[in-house]
Amino acid sequence: MGFEHYFGDDMKTILLSIATGQNLANLIPALQIQPDEVWILATGKMKADADRLKRLLKQHQCPSRVIDFDDSDLTTLERESEKFAEELDGNCVIFNATGGTKQMALILAESLRSWLETNEQSDAFKILYADTAHQRIDWLYPEKRSEPMKDLLSLEDIVGIQGFQLRNISSRQEAWIEQVEARSALTRALADKVKPLSPFLGTLNSLVQQALSGKNGFNPRQEFDHRPGREPAEILKKAGDCGLLTWDGNLAIRFADEDAARYLGGIWLEEFAFLKLRGCKAKDFVINPILLAADGQTKNEMDALVVHRNRLLAIECKTARFGRDGGKDADIMYKLDSLSQRAGGLMHERWLLSARPLNEASLNRAKNMKIHVIAGEEIRDFHKQVMAWMNQ
Repeated sequence: MGFEHYFGDDMKTILLSIATGQNLANLIPALQIQPDEVWILATGKMKADADRLKRLLKQHQCPSRVIDFDDSDLTTLERESEKFAEELDGNCVIFNATGGTKQMALILAESLRSWLETNEQSDAFKILYADTAHQRIDWLYPEKRSEPMKDLLSLEDIVGIQGFQLRNISSRQEAWIEQVEARSALTRALADKVKPLSPFLGTLNSLVQQALSGKNGFNPRQEFDHRPGREPAEILKKAGDCGLLTWDGNLAIRFADEDAARYLGGIWLEEFAFLKLRGCKAKDFVINPILLAADGQTKNEMDALVVHRNRLLAIECKTARFGRDGGKDADIMYKLDSLSQRAGGLMHERWLLSARPLNEASLNRAKNMKIHVIAGEEIRDFHKQVMAWMNQ
């Protein structure tokens, strides 16, 4: 539904927004209202954020302009507000009061309202507030009402408005998907039996690390200290059927190649997440993307990103045991917490998907950082928890 819903069709509709470090609150109303043009007011500190918002709007074929706005003191703020009120004369104006300081929003609103009333255009002015926490747009003036936010944003929109670009997305490559599907039975078996397999997975992780860090390069032949039991033996046979390794039936295994070793050392959990997320039918998701920062140089890896109803879910997948190295455990959570906040803004959650139970210290750290943990045999219900998050 376009701007005709908010005004008549005989005047140009301008959406006036104040650039902020959380520009989803500006992007969503713009895409939902579809004005003729978006005017983005940018203070000196918010110029880069304003430019990112303009680029995103252009990708959605929404015309916009960035306008410098001086808020250095109250007198200047009032003068700037009056100037913009005059420039907007003759247009229908929707003011998004979500961004900026309270003083800026109040003075702009009053200046616009007074100017339009003086020129007998009071019906051509509306004020809204984007309540991202409750997924709604609140209309504050002249009538008070609310409407739900539409499900509008892609992953590229959410990370893009925060200054990131997605790169090297494995899960959008046909060859990668075919490989995942070819060994999906093994992946599901590892997840289904993750509790009894826990000691074996730890041993297998160690053998993979030894194979990948050999003095003379990749060393595919490795040996168990003890002959694997019944359930580990079943996994090794399935891995052999998939061409990932050969096993002599006793102590020795030989990985097919480095990629096969990495799969058995933990990549299987990322592929499990892919299979379950695909079944959940979220709006969009990616596995193992690279997040390229605004500087064009800094790269960060994430195991999984999901978007649904304009919200970002960041997921870290781990098969190693927590509790051996407290510093390393903390780094994993700090990275997840920091990167998800920077990439998702206000509308994000972060989850830790762990094949093995967490120790008490790690659980407490996750709780303090508001990281949702799905660990051990709980991973079998991963899809149910994703569905619950989607329906929130």
